[in-house]
Amino acid sequence: MMSLADTFAVICLEAIPDETERELVVKTLTQTHKEIVPISRAQMNAFAGNMLTVQGHSGEKLLVLSQQAYESLGEDQVMRLSAHARLLPIPLYTIERSGGGSARCMMAEIFLPALAH
Repeated sequence: MMSLADTFAVICLEAIPDETERELVVKTLTQTHKEIVPISRAQMNAFAGNMLTVQGHSGEKLLVLSQQAYESLGEDQVMRLSAHARLLPIPLYTIERSGGGSARCMMAEIFLPALAH
């Protein structure tokens, strides 16, 4: 339903049934300076909310998502996300069909301080 990165949030707002809660989520994301990239319920079901931003060795930000999620996105959404990170779609059809998860579910985040050289 949602992917939260440092500068943006991909979110299916229609999946939040309570209007007050939906408005609070939008307000909080806006106050934390996140660009909101809304997705539809159909896009959510195609795992468009199941993506993760990672940083490569060179410092480049990559947005890892499934091919199915990528193909569900509209041109404007791809453009907006590409302004934050290079999109890296990966074919995960079997895992999505069988396991109910996608790219973010398959990755572990590690938050370690940078090592001094």
